[in-house]
Amino acid sequence: MTEAGKHHTSAICHIAPALLTRVIACWRRGERYVLRHVDGREVDAAEAHRIIAERYTVPADVRSRQTRVQRQRGTGRRGRGSRSAPSADPFARHAITATA
Repeated sequence: MTEAGKHHTSAICHIAPALLTRVIACWRRGERYVLRHVDGREVDAAEAHRIIAERYTVPADVRSRQTRVQRQRGTGRRGRGSRSAPSADPFARHAITATA
C-alpha cells in the first residue's frame, strides 16, 4: 500500500477480510487466536510488537510524502458530486429548493 501511495484506510480495508476469516475460524473451533511469526512459530505479544515495528512500520519519509499528497488532493469525496444532486451527507444543512 505504501509503494502505491494508498491511504491507510485502504490498507485496513484490504487486510480486514483476511483477519476476520482467521478470527471466525478460531471462533468456530473454540480456540483462541494465536499470534505467530512469519515462519509459523508461536510468539508472545511483546515479540509480535517487535516484529511489527521491525518489518511492517511505514518509514517516516514515506509517511510524510503520503501526508503531503493527501493534503494536496484531499482524502474525502465531499464536494466532488453534482451540485444539483441531493447530498449524501446526512448532516449537510443545504436548503432544498424546487424549480418549476
